[in-house]
Amino acid sequence: MKEFETDIVVVGSGLVGLLAAHSLSSLNYKVVLIDKKKLLTTAQSLKDTRTVAVSEGSKCFLESLSLWGSLKPYSEPIKTIKVYDRSPNNKILFYNQTKKQNLGYVIENKIFSQILIKKLKKFKNIKVLFGNEIKKIEFGEKKSKTYLKKHKIKSKLIIAADGKNSDIKKMAGNKDYRKTYKESALVLNFVHKKNLSNTAYEVFYNTGPLAILPMRSFNNNYVSTVIWSNKLSFLKKLEEANNKFVAGFLEERIGQIVGSVIKINSKQIFSLSAHINDSFINKRLIYVGDSAHSIHPIAGQGWNLGVNDVKNLYKISQKINSNIGSEPYCKLYNDLSYGKAFQLYQITDKLNLHFKKNGNMYRFLSSVGFGFIDNKNSIKNKLSKYAMGI
Repeated sequence: MKEFETDIVVVGSGLVGLLAAHSLSSLNYKVVLIDKKKLLTTAQSLKDTRTVAVSEGSKCFLESLSLWGSLKPYSEPIKTIKVYDRSPNNKILFYNQTKKQNLGYVIENKIFSQILIKKLKKFKNIKVLFGNEIKKIEFGEKKSKTYLKKHKIKSKLIIAADGKNSDIKKMAGNKDYRKTYKESALVLNFVHKKNLSNTAYEVFYNTGPLAILPMRSFNNNYVSTVIWSNKLSFLKKLEEANNKFVAGFLEERIGQIVGSVIKINSKQIFSLSAHINDSFINKRLIYVGDSAHSIHPIAGQGWNLGVNDVKNLYKISQKINSNIGSEPYCKLYNDLSYGKAFQLYQITDKLNLHFKKNGNMYRFLSSVGFGFIDNKNSIKNKLSKYAMGI
């Protein structure tokens, strides 16, 4: 077994793990990035047409790392968000009043990932070990040990970025509070006739929300992603139906927004759940992204919450050079990150419950509330800035 030392081990090569590895490498820390999955081939990545919603605050952090310039050509700015409660009559229109800023940006996961990996390879102080499963981790006073099949790695810090079902969390013994939703989410990537003009939509039905996110379009076609929360049995029927039927069904539901549906590019179903760890730290171990928390996608803030983790980690690592991975270092990270994650965990869960409730009086009061907010720019601006992360 080959043994070597490094400053930081990052486990997981999702977007948050890649960003953590990049940000810490840029501070001249020696980093080892490990993932049990092998690097995605082009054929595999083509099947994944999920998108990520990047807030203005996350974009600013990406700019500070000199990443945004490479991502910008593939991003679609969101300048307006229209929120409907059951119908366009009950609506809230969000827009950002600050010049040179947007409410957010939409980028395809696979493109984002490819760019981050390409950038990572330029660092001489990072070692990437794809296709390597972690067998065991051990924590010491000054060093942690990560055991692979052929390697033993000593490090000052381990960063777990290995997703909702984190293997590192199981090994370390951290617990989490978990909620499984009855609904699942269908992610549809499709080509349509109408230009959404940098507008995203969220329509709340009693079965769950339906979000429409415009993507960067090429060749004079308009491409968008729909994230539709509904009963699994219903979504499976749509997934298994032929694309012509699905196109017609989409037109019936959202045709007034997207126009004619020209082509269905892909359909994928994902289960919906939310969780938050009892703590985001252990001895010389830090959790980021979905290994620490996951929230209902109703507000599109899940990935940005992971970026907030990395941003906090980056700030601390700039200040506490020699003590990386120490107890004060880990505690400061937990103090900075836990509160916001817990807040969004609760907010998104309660929002989902609110919009699914029926009853004439309840829906009437909800529509009154929508009308009140839509007419109060001061409230809308505060909500927009919170969502933008600025």
